[in-house]
Amino acid sequence: MFARAIRLSLGGRGMLARSFATARDNNVVRYSASGSPQAVLKVEKEQVPSSLSGNEVLVKMLAAPINPADINMIEGVYGVKPELPAIAGLEGVGEVSKVGSSVKGLQVGDRVIPAKAGFGTWRNYAVGTEDSLHKISKDIPVEYAATLSVNPSTALRLLTDFETLKEGDVVIQNGANSMVGCAVIQIAKSRGLKTINIIRERPDFDATVERLKSYGGDIVVSEKYARTPQFKRLIADMTKPRLALNCVGGDSATELARTLAEGGTPVTYGGRPRPPVSIPTSPPLFKHIQLRGFSPTRWVKEH
Repeated sequence: MFARAIRLSLGGRGMLARSFATARDNNVVRYSASGSPQAVLKVEKEQVPSSLSGNEVLVKMLAAPINPADINMIEGVYGVKPELPAIAGLEGVGEVSKVGSSVKGLQVGDRVIPAKAGFGTWRNYAVGTEDSLHKISKDIPVEYAATLSVNPSTALRLLTDFETLKEGDVVIQNGANSMVGCAVIQIAKSRGLKTINIIRERPDFDATVERLKSYGGDIVVSEKYARTPQFKRLIADMTKPRLALNCVGGDSATELARTLAEGGTPVTYGGRPRPPVSIPTSPPLFKHIQLRGFSPTRWVKEH
């Protein structure tokens, strides 16, 4: 599982593929400088500690995903800069292998995920303090547990922290086929909210539309269609969105802002440095919308 999860294929080239099968091997994916992952990531071996301090926990990592934020952090363009050298990987799931003498809330065999950013999950074994780990249920499949910390949590906070939404309210988002976008659709559906979902044109566009609708998406359209009069007619019978979620920027963010109800909130939670978020003059002036941003890393730090 771990070997498969940390295989990177960027630019069509397989970059990292290691068989982490030996029980006590500790392969660590580390970088000492920011830059292209192909250039700066190195697989190194470390000793698994034979003893622990009182509040320390030894964790055997079971799986760790690769998120855009992982790549951005390695490249040095993420909003939070790691202290170098750093071990890659923002989230993942592990199993407690050993605990220090003063650890009370965890025991051998427990499943855990990082409680703080920068834990460094792309390795076989990690040592953390008890308060740097969250215990989770073993009933959660490993591949789901490995992705709990970033994307579903971001979706939950986006739908909770910026607008008081009630059943029947509408949320509009771009990048709706992203992991966050898919979670937004499902959480919104469970709360009785409606979603307007915008995605880029792609070879599997029709299949993607059907998949997002199967998750509970009410409307799924392309970025190109969202700029047409037909789109305005399509959503005319819906309540104007109170919340717009942006992870793309550029013209796509512009279109989101134009659909918002008076006093609505556009929130940017991701995106590459370019294109920048672009908002027309009219919505802030005449509809009193307020631009907001959300970073899960900062949220965890502050809470």
